[in-house]
Amino acid sequence: MSTMDEIEEESKAAAEKMVMNMMQRPGQLEKVEQYKKRITHKKASIEAQLKSAVQGKLDGVSVGLRQLQECLDDVHQIDLKMDELEELLRSVPPLVASLQAVREEDSRHSQYVTAMDSLKHIFTVPESVAKTNQWIGEGKLLHAHQCLSDLENSRDDLLYELHRLPNQSSHDKIMLKAYFEDVEAVSNLLEKQIKLILERTLNTVRKEPTVIVTALRIIEREEKRDQMALQQQDQSGFMPPGRPKNWRTKAFEVLERVTAQRVEGTRVDEREDNKLWLIRYLELTRQLILEDLMVVKTLCVPCFPPHYDIVNKYVNMYHTCLSTSLQEIVQTGLEGNEYVTLLSWILNTYPGPELMGSPKVNVDVSTLPPLLTDEIMQKLQDEYLQKMESNYMEWMEKTLESERAEWAGERSPEVEPHTNAFHTHAPVIIFQMIDQNLQVTETISKEITFKALLLSVDQVTRYGNMYREGVIQFKNAHFADRSRVAYFTHHMITIVNNCEQMVRLAQQTQTRRWPPAKHHPPAERSFERLLHTFQTLRDEAAKFLLEEAFLDLEEHFDDLFTIKWMTSTIPVDTICVTLEDYFQDYNHLREKNFEYVINEAQNLVYKKYITAMLSKKVTFKTVEEAQQAATKIVKEANQIRSFFRKIALHAEGVNVDWPFEVMGVLAEVLRCQDIEMLSLDLHGLLEKCPDVSEEQLVRLLALRGDVPRAHVRDTVAHVRASRQAPRAPPHPGAPQLFKNIIFNDRLLSHFTL
Repeated sequence: MSTMDEIEEESKAAAEKMVMNMMQRPGQLEKVEQYKKRITHKKASIEAQLKSAVQGKLDGVSVGLRQLQECLDDVHQIDLKMDELEELLRSVPPLVASLQAVREEDSRHSQYVTAMDSLKHIFTVPESVAKTNQWIGEGKLLHAHQCLSDLENSRDDLLYELHRLPNQSSHDKIMLKAYFEDVEAVSNLLEKQIKLILERTLNTVRKEPTVIVTALRIIEREEKRDQMALQQQDQSGFMPPGRPKNWRTKAFEVLERVTAQRVEGTRVDEREDNKLWLIRYLELTRQLILEDLMVVKTLCVPCFPPHYDIVNKYVNMYHTCLSTSLQEIVQTGLEGNEYVTLLSWILNTYPGPELMGSPKVNVDVSTLPPLLTDEIMQKLQDEYLQKMESNYMEWMEKTLESERAEWAGERSPEVEPHTNAFHTHAPVIIFQMIDQNLQVTETISKEITFKALLLSVDQVTRYGNMYREGVIQFKNAHFADRSRVAYFTHHMITIVNNCEQMVRLAQQTQTRRWPPAKHHPPAERSFERLLHTFQTLRDEAAKFLLEEAFLDLEEHFDDLFTIKWMTSTIPVDTICVTLEDYFQDYNHLREKNFEYVINEAQNLVYKKYITAMLSKKVTFKTVEEAQQAATKIVKEANQIRSFFRKIALHAEGVNVDWPFEVMGVLAEVLRCQDIEMLSLDLHGLLEKCPDVSEEQLVRLLALRGDVPRAHVRDTVAHVRASRQAPRAPPHPGAPQLFKNIIFNDRLLSHFTL
């Protein structure tokens, strides 16, 4: 009640507030009646809605009560019926016992019906078996299979009825099976005949495809009966004899066996009979697989059921059999080019347009497992590269022995017709061998070609090191007894030319064979080692060549800057004549090598000349003697320059003027009359030749007997002090004539005491 009172109070307050809002202005008093009517109508509407809602609720409650009453009545009825049913069920067990005789009679009736249905087959089993055998022999396989199915159905039905008996008689089963044992033999005969047909599938399908279709229809029928037998076993536990036959599985086993025999049959030769046995085997195999798969794709597909997926089945069978055959070949071992033949066939021919990639077959081998595993393929590649390395080593050792034999021979080397250069065929043969190996590996893959290229480079570098050892031994043996080898100079010229040719051929090979846009620092360093090996050996051999010539000139260089030298031109004349004689042989150098030897010879002549000058074998006591010596030095330097200019007439890479200019500067130091001006000449010498040492400057000034020791020491010290910071030489490519010129005695120490 308190809640209702509160609601009523709230309603009155709200009504009062609403009235106050409506009566705020004087003009609103005229609308009081209008407001009363509006509120009255609204109240009546709300009361009508409330009455309608209450009436609806009352109707729902009434319907619910009525339904509950009906449910209660139904429950009473069900309870009564359940009591009646329970009363009836009490009489069932006695009824079951009284019907046992009926049940037994029904079982006998069922067996009699089965026996009656099978009587015609039971009595005609021998006749049916004979007829079935006859049809099999005549090739009427569908008729034979139908007759066989009738016989098997009769046998299976009778055995099933025996199986259903509560008290099964094993004697009856044995008797039935013995009576129908010929049926099993007929089934085996039909199976054998179907296998024979399947063994000749690829031949039969071209001439009599209906025979294949008949065999497959029989197989599919037997597969369905196998499925029915398995279902019957699940339901009753009975399995007919000989089931499941699994003729479809056996059919694929036959196809696989025949496929393996066909692949194996292409191997008609062995290594002992024919060196090209592997090539012939792989080619026959290629032709066989390609032809067979074309037959399968065009003729077998219409004959075989779609779910056999016969094309992919055959592809997998051939792939598997071929893989097994190739593995056996690998296990027995390969020799020589057999590695290349096998690798190229696996990587290129098999997946390529000549076989699986042919438009007539169009098989994607990427969906198949590899013919040989990655491990076996890597092993084959490694073994091939090892044999290539072994062949390189053996052949290059023989090549070096051949070169040594020529060095020790009594015959001059061959001359190239177009260059007049001494040479041997070793460089060309070496790189021809490399090129042939790379051409062969290109038939395999780019990867193994690159590996073979690096292997070849390393082996040529190894040959270069062996070649260098042989050259040094050859040189040492010759200089130990110069009468032993008649053509030392000629062979050393040949060595220089061969080294230069090796460098050139290596660069050409790199240009031709290096994969485009391939960055491989270790491989690049291998090429650099190869080029450096033969370039260095070329330079060493050229020095050995000149070493022989300068052995003959040693005594003439010793005569320079002696007392008799002042009045004689014999030493320099002899040096030029002797070198000219040697250069008659040096003309057999190739142009680039000839220029190098000229430069080296020129540098050696000037170095030995300067060495003789600074060895203090003579002292010019007066200015006049020093000037005479300076004039002679310039004259002899000019004579040497003229000689080298003559022999280097067509050699663009030879600078004969630079050493002459150096000799002129040295002569100016001797020609200078005012000893106070010597420092200027020394500055000029240091400008031209920064490699001049303090010891060498002292020795140069010591040639002048008119210059006091103290002045020599002070002048050299002053010049050296003014050039503490090293400067770049004015001619970067010019030889360093003063470098490595050393003396046994230390003249500088005498001038510093």
